[in-house]
Amino acid sequence: MPKHTKKRSTIKRKHRRMKQHAEENKAKAQDNKQLVKEYEPYNIRKRAFETFGED
Repeated sequence: MPKHTKKRSTIKRKHRRMKQHAEENKAKAQDNKQLVKEYEPYNIRKRAFETFGED
């Protein structure tokens, strides 16, 4: 006899939530990329790293 499984509606709801979160995260990632582009000249760490050179 099979084990009790979750109802289809619960799984659908979970998938819908996951999709919604994924879309929100995508939007956040886009915003962050835009901010990085805008503030790149002020990024001291990156500039310092470039002056010391890479291996």
